Amino acid sequence: MAFDDDNFMDDELDVNELVSRFEDMVKQHQSYYFDTDELNVILEHYLQQDNIKRANLAADIAIKFHPNDPMIQIIKAKQLLANSHAKEALSTLKNAAVDKEDADYQITLGYCYSELQEHKKAINAYMKAVKAFEFKECEDLFNSIAIEYENLGDYEKALNYHIKGLNRKIDIDNQYFEIRNCYSILNRLEDALDFFRKEIDLDPYSVPAWTALGNCYIRMGRLDDAIEQLEYVLAIDPHNKKAYIDIATAYNETGKYAQTLETVAEATRCEAESPLLLCLYGEAHAKLGDMAEAMKSYKKAMKIDENLPEAYAGIGFILSDENNPKSAIKFLKHAHALSPYNTDYMFVMAEEYNKLEEYDKALKIVNEILSQNPYDENAYITLMECYVLKDDVENAFLAINRGLSILGDNAPLLYRKAFIHFAENENESGLLTLESALEIDYDGHIEFLNFDAENLTNNAAIMELIEEYRIKNKK
Repeated sequence: MAFDDDNFMDDELDVNELVSRFEDMVKQHQSYYFDTDELNVILEHYLQQDNIKRANLAADIAIKFHPNDPMIQIIKAKQLLANSHAKEALSTLKNAAVDKEDADYQITLGYCYSELQEHKKAINAYMKAVKAFEFKECEDLFNSIAIEYENLGDYEKALNYHIKGLNRKIDIDNQYFEIRNCYSILNRLEDALDFFRKEIDLDPYSVPAWTALGNCYIRMGRLDDAIEQLEYVLAIDPHNKKAYIDIATAYNETGKYAQTLETVAEATRCEAESPLLLCLYGEAHAKLGDMAEAMKSYKKAMKIDENLPEAYAGIGFILSDENNPKSAIKFLKHAHALSPYNTDYMFVMAEEYNKLEEYDKALKIVNEILSQNPYDENAYITLMECYVLKDDVENAFLAINRGLSILGDNAPLLYRKAFIHFAENENESGLLTLESALEIDYDGHIEFLNFDAENLTNNAAIMELIEEYRIKNKK
């Protein structure tokens, strides 16, 4: 709950000297004198370091030796906040006999309101603190205000305050992330490109600025442009592990697997190899058909970091391709335990259970995916397929209807609903549903016919309807 500037209460207080003296007191088991202002600064320092144990000690000493000082109420409130007692902290502040226009008071009040999800009140408190500082050196406060606006869903104001709060001397990566995230949510990534280009103009050797620009291109799906920006990062810092990872990821996503191998080789030469980069290396080898080298790379990554889900998943994918479902599931389960929200792992696990005809286990996984994201079109399709394999047509139909009730008129789901109708000899319902699907996405009929090419293409009514929509769409 502390701001990065330890000196915001009194520029004359030497924070490092105070903290060193405090630490010496603790180590020597002695009692040194500190006044309330000094203990308040020490408390803030420990809160900034997320050292709650030391923060509590500083607060306890302040309360013990200066019980009648008005500042103690603010210190008590900070201690309560640090220990997740926001309501009690707020009550303490409201009853405190202190100058309530004081910046420290308003900042602590703002934190209370923030923890209690009262974002407008938090903004009001922070703004009073800004005014108390006469709008000077308030970058941390502006960023706190920005976060509150994000919590309110007002990303335009959040963006403005994040930009106003830019402090290029500290934690610039995180600040750039927040700014990029706001631009992305506002669907203003072109403006984000302009913003980061200007940041680069201010400092052409800024690795964070070039990285942020590259990540904007990644969010836009312009991966070749992203790679170009990230190459500038490596020109400035040849040992930048994240740049190598982002470049290799982009190459894999665009199917340029040979370039991924070259990127990893360069990272190795520059001593910038990492477990995740080894996984990307393994993925590239697997896509190029060299399963032995891929497996070797995944195992090497696993030895370096035994908790890396990508390594276990990579091996699981290889075992899946080799039609070894039992072993694949073992590795995919472990990847899922390490990264429970990665649905890619879960879809493949469901597929492997289907291979083993353990359909109920597959259904459990698909329903878990839907509990995380009820708008996942592929989950409803997989759910239907599980029921079809189980010869449970009624529930397969219900699965598709469940998806349509959430997603509305969705062509892939409608094509599958039509297929079920035809499979059940419900031709009239099938044609009506097929027409709805053709109306939305004519080209989807190609995949539809492949569901059961022999029977579907031999149905004259189906082929006549498709031909009607071919003419209608001038295909």
